[in-house]
Amino acid sequence: MIERIVLLGYMCSGKSTVGEALARRLEWRFLDFDVEIERREGRTVGAIIDAEGEDYFRAAESVLTREVSAAPAMVLAPGGGWITMPELLEAIRPGTLSVWLSVSVEETVRRLRTDTIDRPFRNHPDPAGMIASMLAEREPLYRRADLKLPVDGRTVEQAAFEIEQLARSRGLLLPTV
Repeated sequence: MIERIVLLGYMCSGKSTVGEALARRLEWRFLDFDVEIERREGRTVGAIIDAEGEDYFRAAESVLTREVSAAPAMVLAPGGGWITMPELLEAIRPGTLSVWLSVSVEETVRRLRTDTIDRPFRNHPDPAGMIASMLAEREPLYRRADLKLPVDGRTVEQAAFEIEQLARSRGLLLPTV
């Protein structure tokens, strides 16, 4: 039985926007890890990493993951680097459907340039090269997801609808909260 859905994917893959739409469709709660960590810390993810380092931020993601690992009727959107700690996916796996929102390098760069959120690599001299390298490193980790959904060319609502239909077709969803 699915009690949670976690969306995995690289930066700008749509985890937050698709997650919100999916939660709305399912009448579940939605948790964006970056937003929650920023709320708890009182500063942006960038400021946290600049001041404390990436390990500190990953530890905060780990704490949050363990807090929600048994929460029912939730759509979770951890940050793009969350999957670099694959033990966290295993920690929430019982009762969790994991969906990899797969996005191409070209689409990632396009989204990065138009996004209103302050993102890493926006001003990098070769964002495509850096993103391609990171995606290649992370792809084996993303492949641990239960489902892969390519999102290039899909709207937020199309992606949310498709995940909802896939989950419902398996007959695994809990009643809404």
